[in-house]
Amino acid sequence: MLKTTLTTILLTLSLNVFSQPNIELIYSELKLSLPSEFTLIGHLEGQEGFLVFRYGNEKGKRYIAFSDMTDDASIEYGCAVNVFFNDLFSDNRDTPCNSETLDIMREAFIENRETAVWRVNGYVLNYSSGEGKSFVFLSGENGKLLKVDSDFIDKKTFQDIFKHI
Repeated sequence: MLKTTLTTILLTLSLNVFSQPNIELIYSELKLSLPSEFTLIGHLEGQEGFLVFRYGNEKGKRYIAFSDMTDDASIEYGCAVNVFFNDLFSDNRDTPCNSETLDIMREAFIENRETAVWRVNGYVLNYSSGEGKSFVFLSGENGKLLKVDSDFIDKKTFQDIFKHI
């Protein structure tokens, strides 16, 4: 009886989630609106703050990956995170930030790519797309830094994901 009840509840919840066009996700204290048709959710062991949603059954394809890089000390920015990404996406060459790191990031995320910048509720979202992958770096004056990447999400869908943060 308990198994049947639990199965019914889980099936009802699953059908409800998948009948909606979007689901609400609270990630790193931000409210996001994700497409609901995901087939798998994963958290990488040993990678605090890494969350991935897969949309389909093929490994490594059709994913949205979230990384909270707020406390990541592996990248030497040489300035506040929000200043670094502002200078990166505005191509500011007169910057106090680490020029070597900027050059590496510029090559990876700016050169020969579509880029855009928009603001939502005090956060700056820096978008980069090219070669079948797209990225959003969300930064705030409070030091928050999220990286979201996907192999199928476009700029409009990213804007929809972040519109209520």
